[in-house]
Amino acid sequence: MSGIKRSLCGLLVATSWLTVVAVRPAHAEGLFGLNTTATNALGGGMLGAGAGAIIGHQSHHTAGGAAIGGGLGLVSGGLVGYQLQQGEERSAAQQRQINRQQREINRLKRQQQASSKTDDRY
Repeated sequence: MSGIKRSLCGLLVATSWLTVVAVRPAHAEGLFGLNTTATNALGGGMLGAGAGAIIGHQSHHTAGGAAIGGGLGLVSGGLVGYQLQQGEERSAAQQRQINRQQREINRLKRQQQASSKTDDRY
């Protein structure tokens, strides 16, 4: 196998590995205690580095392409992750409010039932 083919095969294997590792950050929140923003920044950085390495390899600047792609992916992934995290926090706040309201409704129903039982004596 020629040197170029070996380099491309190695690059494809490395990129495939990076892609598999980058897909895993969905589970990193529980495993490493990362929030959504950090998880997406990590995944974006890895995917960006892989894509940058492939693009940079074409111009014989694999490391530079990986660095630039990783940086851009990190920032992009962080921005997307931040937006997702804000949505999750809004949803959680809404759910807490719904739960509080449901508890209050249940309390009022019990109070009304108790009140109606005492009124039935007359």
